[in-house]
Amino acid sequence: MRLVSGLLLVFVTGVMFAQQVENTGGNLRLGEFPIINTNAGESADRTVATELLQTLLVDDFEAAGEWAAFIPRDYGYASAIRREGSPSVIKSDKNKYVLGVKVYFMKRDWSWVSITPAKPAKIRGITKNLKVWVVGRNYRHVISVVLRDYLDRIKYLRGDRLIWVGWKQMTVNIPDTIEQENYKVSEERGITFLGFRIDFEPDDMIGRPFYVYFDYLTADVDLYSEMNLNADDMIDNW
Repeated sequence: MRLVSGLLLVFVTGVMFAQQVENTGGNLRLGEFPIINTNAGESADRTVATELLQTLLVDDFEAAGEWAAFIPRDYGYASAIRREGSPSVIKSDKNKYVLGVKVYFMKRDWSWVSITPAKPAKIRGITKNLKVWVVGRNYRHVISVVLRDYLDRIKYLRGDRLIWVGWKQMTVNIPDTIEQENYKVSEERGITFLGFRIDFEPDDMIGRPFYVYFDYLTADVDLYSEMNLNADDMIDNW
């Protein structure tokens, strides 16, 4: 009996692992974003039957040359380019490039830089958090995520101070105060990712350019309603 139970456990574990590897390959998609993990962080509430957490790959920055960086002209100038590299834990043949941003300061003041993609990224479903790999250089500058909520209002969610060295995966949780849905309408749920903003600490402007790098932006999203829509339902978009 123990032998049979052990074999059954090995079989079930193998099937689950195979499913996760297959999904990581990007075969499953929701809209324009591939689903890279069907068991997002194993953080779903097991007592809630109407939650289906998935991890979506929002941007791997392989086309980072399409991004732009802007700082008010009175404070300096900024540029964004694609650079070869990646965190060692996620490096692969499909993930060889990162987004690099360089800022020259004209004066020491309370300034900021905005870092934006070529087009906003609409993330369907209810986003629980956003994760992105960022290189820090031990500065106290503050990085934030810029979003547009369900009602098209711009929101800034503060992340971390860049007081680390090398790559770190930064997580920004989406609070309940960010409206992502109207409970009467399901097909338009979600937020729109607009980019990043870095607010500079004047005391940490040391007379040299500021560099920062980004890679592999993902979102943990509840897709229960999106995956269970009635196929013959009408869409209110006319």
